[in-house]
Amino acid sequence: MEQGSKTLLIILVTALLMGALVVALNPAYRQAFFALVRGEPAASPIWTSNRDYYPDVALPASAPAPVEPASPETAHDAE
Repeated sequence: MEQGSKTLLIILVTALLMGALVVALNPAYRQAFFALVRGEPAASPIWTSNRDYYPDVALPASAPAPVEPASPETAHDAE
């Protein structure tokens, strides 16, 4: 059991380091990372290229999701 957790930890650390290398070495991913840090994900070059390539795919408007009234069967669960 101890050996399995150590192996998983090594795999996780390796994956994190490889991901950090990709972000550090690839300019598009680096700009995307900085856009996320600034809080402007739409300014990311990856985001804009995806938006241009897939014009029919769009996020829905930021309208709140409809709330269904509780049925008598589930109303007692909330109590």
